[in-house]
Amino acid sequence: MRLALGLALVAVVGVSTVPTPATAAPSTAARSASAQRPTEQAAPAPRPADQAKTATRPGDQAQPASVGGPATGAKAGRVSLAATGIDLCAQVGYAAGFRNNPLVSAVAVAMAESSCNPSAVGTNGPTAGCPSGSRDRGLWQINNCYHPTVTDTCAYNAQCNANAAYSISSGGSNWQPWSTYKNGAYAGYLSAAQAAVARLGGGDPPAGVTGTILANPSLNIRTGPGTTYGVAGSVNYGATVNISCYTFGEYVSGGYWPSSTWDRITNPATGVTGYVADTWVDTAYDVKTMVGPC
Repeated sequence: MRLALGLALVAVVGVSTVPTPATAAPSTAARSASAQRPTEQAAPAPRPADQAKTATRPGDQAQPASVGGPATGAKAGRVSLAATGIDLCAQVGYAAGFRNNPLVSAVAVAMAESSCNPSAVGTNGPTAGCPSGSRDRGLWQINNCYHPTVTDTCAYNAQCNANAAYSISSGGSNWQPWSTYKNGAYAGYLSAAQAAVARLGGGDPPAGVTGTILANPSLNIRTGPGTTYGVAGSVNYGATVNISCYTFGEYVSGGYWPSSTWDRITNPATGVTGYVADTWVDTAYDVKTMVGPC
């Protein structure tokens, strides 16, 4: 166990008091974390292990999948489908290859992007590389300018759109190309997405993975993996939370094991789901060996 007994530390996110010296060090089991102190101008460089993790992800180097916010219109002539709405996204997402937590994230992103309407379309003004504007299309709002190989015929076909999203997201490991992931809007659909995946039988995230909050007096739960995201709620020091997956985000220099890992947690006391810096969560082992990526 990565224990932190007798500690009165202050969370990087949402804690205003100064941490007190630790009287017992956490165990040397591998750790991860993410979110720098608001008052700090710069954080130490990530450990080599974290650099290696982020280097393998397309991240900001990838072309945007969607440019605008949620779709504002629909293409005429929508075909009849066996499943509709969020269940349709779960169905075609599973068929495309998404599993477990990446499938949940995929469905949540699609809900935020298009309300899981395969005919959805969003129109954008000029952007870098697309001076004449562009359109975001279909379930996962695949942009026609940045992804011209995804034709309109494919983009407005539910399964073809899901297949394109699977490819662009590197199998569900990188959602940075989607605007609603970067701004945290997708987080509001995670619970509904999990329910849709459960109905599908497409693989729930590992059950029973928990952690203990080490931040005193409380830790903010964010809508995304960083301190620039909104606050969805909070969780008190010593509380046990459920951990569904991890992702990489803002680097956190404080806490027990500074890094850029964030845990997606649920506070059982309030039902609030969101992200907290892993450095403030005590778990039996490195969280990346216990749950999959978001």
